[in-house]
Order: sequence, then C-alpha cells, then structure tokens
Amino acid sequence: MIKVGYLVSYDYSMFLTSVKQLYNYVNKIFVAIDKERKTWSGNKFEIPASFFDEVKQYDIKNKIEFYFDTFYVSDLSPIECETRERNLLLNKMGRGWKIQLDVDEYIYDFKKVAKYLKKYWYLTLFPKLTPIVFRGKLVTLYRQLPEGYLYIENNERFSFITNQSNYTFTRNNNKVRNHYSNINVIHQSWARTEEEIKMKIDNWGHRDDFDTQSYFEFWKNLNIINYKNYKDIHPISPKAWNKLNFISSDSVEDFILKYSQNNKQTLTPIKLKTMLKALINKIVK
Repeated sequence: MIKVGYLVSYDYSMFLTSVKQLYNYVNKIFVAIDKERKTWSGNKFEIPASFFDEVKQYDIKNKIEFYFDTFYVSDLSPIECETRERNLLLNKMGRGWKIQLDVDEYIYDFKKVAKYLKKYWYLTLFPKLTPIVFRGKLVTLYRQLPEGYLYIENNERFSFITNQSNYTFTRNNNKVRNHYSNINVIHQSWARTEEEIKMKIDNWGHRDDFDTQSYFEFWKNLNIINYKNYKDIHPISPKAWNKLNFISSDSVEDFILKYSQNNKQTLTPIKLKTMLKALINKIVK
C-alpha cells in the first residue's frame, strides 16, 4: 500500500496540482484540516465550499479522505503543533508506505517512484523490525516573475516517506535508518503572490526562526535583472540556497513539465546487506 497524507490550510489552492502528479499510482490520500480552521499560530483561515466540491469531482476513484481534528494547541509553538499534526496524520494513515507532502510539493514522474517503493514492499510487513525514512531532494521555486520562475537546486534534502507511525521533529525521525532516495520534489515554497507569502510567514512552523519582515522585503525586490547578484539566501541556513536559477515558463505546471524533461528521476537503491545486518542485530538483542 502506498498512502499519501497532506496538511491543508490557507494554501489549499495548490492541493490538486500536487495530487495530479500521483493520484493514479497511490492507494489512498488523506487530507488533514483543522476543524476550527486555525493555523499552527492560532490564526483563522477559510476554505471555500468550492474547494471540497472540486476535490470530490476530481476524486473519481474515491481515494481521498478528509481528516478533521484539532491541530492548533495554544500551549505549543507553531513547530510543535506541526510535529503533533504530522504524527496524528501518520497514525490515521495506518500501515504501508506513508508519504507526507505539503500542498506545494510536486513529485513528478511518480509512476517511477511508485515502482521504486513497491520493490521494497517487504519493509512494510514488520515495520518495527525494519524502520526506515526516505529522504528526497527539494527543487525550490523561489519567485514567480513575469518571465518565468526563479528556483534553487542545491541538493537540499528532506524526509517525507516512512513505514513508521512517529516523527521526532516535523517529518524527521533520526532514531531510525534514513535512506537518501534521490527523489526530486519540486517545492513551490516562495513562488506565490505577495499576499500568500505574507500569510505563509505569519503562520508557518518557522515563524519565530528569523526576521520575516526584512526577508519578505528582500524577496519582493528580486527581478529578472538583479537575481544573479545574490548568493546564500536561505533565511535560516544561508548556504542551503547558494544561488538562484531561472526557467522561462508561464505556469507552475509548465515549469514542472520543463524541469522534468531535463531532470529525470534517478532513484538510489537501498543497500539490502546493510539493512539485513541491522535487522539481525535487532533480533539478537
């Protein structure tokens, strides 16, 4: 079983763009939404009824299940609320390969990714004995300009697939084996309207980690002429985003198509001898 879980709030409009990349190749899709429509910062958001109608119309194979719960806890920080919600969603998803994505994350050529995960189906049979987290590589869309998209390609790794039911921090679990899968995931992180970015930085898990207003002003002033002048621009770990690249495109779907044509998914196999050795050691203990 391959299952996908999404956390949906104010950026719901990107959901179907992500789902369309993988819908035909997964067994189940879970959509977590705070039942009081609160972000991790406790701010209110709205999702129109038209969104649910559109999802229902698209879901011709009845794969999508909405999961409503209380995900904002006033005594927790935004990042703690995020970790809590992700763990609640993991448990809701049950057994199998569990992929957690944000609505602005797009896995192109998912047919190849599904085949890759099914190759290792046996790791989901007794997950306590074979715990694993798969890490992929983010391709970060940074700014949409009239001419196309600025993006960052710097081998930035992140965790997003597991056979476990617990994360230690956001989507990370450093207590189990982490395998770098080399799956490329296009992340529409900062390539949004100014209003959407303002909403994002006021409510996401990293709200308290840097001077969001100053960084917002820097982001707004980027254009097709000056973008090459800036290096090391990640707001928390500067060198993680070492430089900006550009692809001419008229929509995010057009960017996904053009990027995928020149960057095929090339997946890294698991070293089974290493896993087998770790399993034997665990059984012996």
